[in-house]
Amino acid sequence: MKLRIVAFYISCFFTLFGLNAQNRAIDSLKTLLKKTKSDSARVEILNSLSYNLGTIDLEQGQSYGKQAAVLSEKIGFKKGLCHAYNNIGIIYDQKGMGDSAMFYYNKSLEMSTKLGNHHLQASGLSNIGFIHWSQGDYDKALDYTLKALAILDTGTNYIATANAIEHVAMIYYDLSDYKNSIKFHRQAINIYAKSNDEAHIGNVYCNLALNYLESSKDSMIYYLKKGETIFLKYKDHWALGHVYNNIGGVYLEMDNFDPALTYLYKARQEHNIVGDDRGMCATQMSLGVTWLYKNRPEIAKNHIDTAIAMSSKMDMKESLAEAYHNYALIYSHLGVLDSVTKYLSKESEIKDSIFSMDKTQAIADIQTKYDTEKKDLEIAKQKAELESKENEKKRRETLIIALIVLVVLIIILGYFIYSRNKIKQRAQMDKELAFQREVRSKAVIEAEEKERRRIAQDLHDGVGQILSAAKLNLSGLEDKLKLENPEQSILLSNALELVNDSVKEVRSVSHNMMPNTLIKLGLASAIREFITKIGSVPNLKIDLQIVGMEERLHSTVETVLYRVIQEVVANIIKHAKANEISMQLIRHDNELTIMIEDNGVGFDKNNVTQFEGIGLKNIISRVEFLNGNVDFDSTPGQGTTVVIEIPILPTT
Repeated sequence: MKLRIVAFYISCFFTLFGLNAQNRAIDSLKTLLKKTKSDSARVEILNSLSYNLGTIDLEQGQSYGKQAAVLSEKIGFKKGLCHAYNNIGIIYDQKGMGDSAMFYYNKSLEMSTKLGNHHLQASGLSNIGFIHWSQGDYDKALDYTLKALAILDTGTNYIATANAIEHVAMIYYDLSDYKNSIKFHRQAINIYAKSNDEAHIGNVYCNLALNYLESSKDSMIYYLKKGETIFLKYKDHWALGHVYNNIGGVYLEMDNFDPALTYLYKARQEHNIVGDDRGMCATQMSLGVTWLYKNRPEIAKNHIDTAIAMSSKMDMKESLAEAYHNYALIYSHLGVLDSVTKYLSKESEIKDSIFSMDKTQAIADIQTKYDTEKKDLEIAKQKAELESKENEKKRRETLIIALIVLVVLIIILGYFIYSRNKIKQRAQMDKELAFQREVRSKAVIEAEEKERRRIAQDLHDGVGQILSAAKLNLSGLEDKLKLENPEQSILLSNALELVNDSVKEVRSVSHNMMPNTLIKLGLASAIREFITKIGSVPNLKIDLQIVGMEERLHSTVETVLYRVIQEVVANIIKHAKANEISMQLIRHDNELTIMIEDNGVGFDKNNVTQFEGIGLKNIISRVEFLNGNVDFDSTPGQGTTVVIEIPILPTT
């Protein structure tokens, strides 16, 4: 059963807001429109209304966009017309009308390029990339989106930049390049955080979840529910519909049909609120499959009927083919073989028509390209004959200039080769120095851990045993001595108590340097014990989640990671002034991810003194020792998130 998972990417510059706040903005704009006399100002207001209605009422949004376009053409307001075309394209895109959306996006891009309006130019490129992405043409999608990102990187529009980065992440996801997809998703989260754009962060969490579809469905549900929390806060019904559809799809994949139905019906309710036909079609299809698996083909058929009607209305051929395939499954379950053959044939006809249309279009494109090239060749030939006489006169001059240029190029090339060799030598030297630093760093860490083990063993087996023997001897002496006065009894009692305290202190120091739990039971148990011990810190709540840590890691990895987690938590307690800490350890097939978040005061990563003073440099060196990566995401006053990724080593 293939999951009907829906991505959350939204066309560039299409920002999500809380429904109540957005309605207030729309009401204010409508009031302002009635009072405004200036035509150019009215165009701006009409475009704003089209933009804000884009996720609430598509028909109204489209109507205001077209009013803005008509008025802009009337008064010659090119920027307003360019903006209107972009908004109309976005709404057609939301309605599932890709060809119409592409038409308006291209018109907007052409105008914005001529006007030199980088904001709208980047929007047009990104939106065209989105259409190519939805059509499965990932090369073009990536090309257009990276062009948009190149323009956005020169400005300070963080939301648009993050949106384009999120688009790149989703393209890599569709290419099954999950490592790059996760990397760009996290970049998008960091940039949205700069603008305090929590609503878009919810989108990114949901798209990030898709990367764990094959590796960890628990992680996928975890990130989807993080997105759900944000969307509930902002009452974003469009996004909630897709979140619930995806969670329902995950449970369906896991054969947990009852929770799957619960979330799919919640998704249908949210789709109804905003009129999201695409989302509704996907949810109806999943509901049909779920009820079929629950052995209720009559209910399944009703849902597939609805999906067929919606797919036909929106001309979604691939969705229609899938619906007919599901019909065949239903009739197969009912034992009606004629109907099975009928709907499998319909599915095949649609797929053949899709192939035929693609082939016909490809042939037409080739023919057009051939005719154009042939015409251009004839024009070029005529032009060459006319210019041939003039070129003859210029040959000698050109030859002299060419010789001069050649000499200059030889000089430049020589200098370039010399400079390149110098750069290579410097790079090789830097590489060797970096390797030597890495070797020294690893040697220091290994020596430090060996010394910790040795001192811990010596304290436990040496000093600890001696103090225990001293305690036994003093206890035996107490019984044999006939003490003459109370003062002598008190002195002996104090001595016994001091020796007993020393034994406890030696055991505590020995355990802190190398916990027995870490050696015997592994990292997961040691971390649980560590969290339990610091649970007595007043006004501090710690939430620990461990997934997939049943098998032991390499002993060196466990020891170094234990030290790193100790260091991070100690820094939080000492510096962050936090009252909540969230820690997750999630193991995948070949990677361990550790995420530690707090709600403390945060810090400025650009402040070098502070950065080194709180021990972060020590954490980085230990993680690099394990060939891992560590990322600190912190802003003063907004807490800190530490993400550590370690490749899994063979167990001992």
